[in-house]
Amino acid sequence: MSQPQRARRRARRALNWLVGGLAAVAAALGVAFQTVPELILFRERVVLNILELESAVTLKPIDVTTRDGLVLRSWYHAPAPRKPVIVYFPGRAGDLVRKPAHLFQLAEQGYGLVLAGYRGYGGNPGRPSERRLYEDATDLLLRLGADGLAPDGIVLYGYSMGTGIASYLAARTQPRALVLEAPFTSFGAVVRNRTRSPVPLWMVRTKFDTGSRLADVHAPILLLAGAKDTVTPARFAEQLATVNAGFASLYVFPEATHDTLMEHGAWEALTEFLFGLVEESVETLDGLLGP
Repeated sequence: MSQPQRARRRARRALNWLVGGLAAVAAALGVAFQTVPELILFRERVVLNILELESAVTLKPIDVTTRDGLVLRSWYHAPAPRKPVIVYFPGRAGDLVRKPAHLFQLAEQGYGLVLAGYRGYGGNPGRPSERRLYEDATDLLLRLGADGLAPDGIVLYGYSMGTGIASYLAARTQPRALVLEAPFTSFGAVVRNRTRSPVPLWMVRTKFDTGSRLADVHAPILLLAGAKDTVTPARFAEQLATVNAGFASLYVFPEATHDTLMEHGAWEALTEFLFGLVEESVETLDGLLGP
């Protein structure tokens, strides 16, 4: 083999190593982008038991066996006659301990309440993922229906990450209403907002794509957003409102942050919204029964 031929072979070998190395780096970066957002999303999981809350509202456990054999515990409070059951899906911190005071106030007014338990949260086994959270939530609703625990219907209520789960269910079931507190259009949009960079959406494995499914919801929708929310900015809720303008009611509270909506006007909007549902139901029933 001549000297020029050996030189060309060495050059080709070096080029192959370079291309292979770049491909490995690209693959590693792709895995990182598809993993790091999920690590951030699920990293702060409350592990306290809901029974540590002090409240006069009586909660009963509901244990649901998942499709992969886990037993997940949620919590249930029965409704008064003609009141719907509010099925609440918390945010990424599993905020059943941090944030449910207003939910218990609603329960004291006669609304039924289900605090949905996620896998990997609140002492439940397993590790969360978008697909599994959807499946688990679907099975929880099936259990409520099979056991007759929501005779006057269900209001799906999601906060932050939970809005992705609540909207998924609302597009596939027939709830009385859908409440989205601090919602987002998709998890990819949240990642872009937090990193302040145009991360390609295909690189974010978890979707929670509420923006693509809200048009399939055929029930009243309440959108609650804070003008000072830097986690899920109000523009997300504004975009969602345009997706289903016929059913959506949007409230943006000027002083509210991601965690303080109820303290800055959302409580009044929520209670008025729910009261309207109940009144409409009563008027419909009275109309059917006649004078």
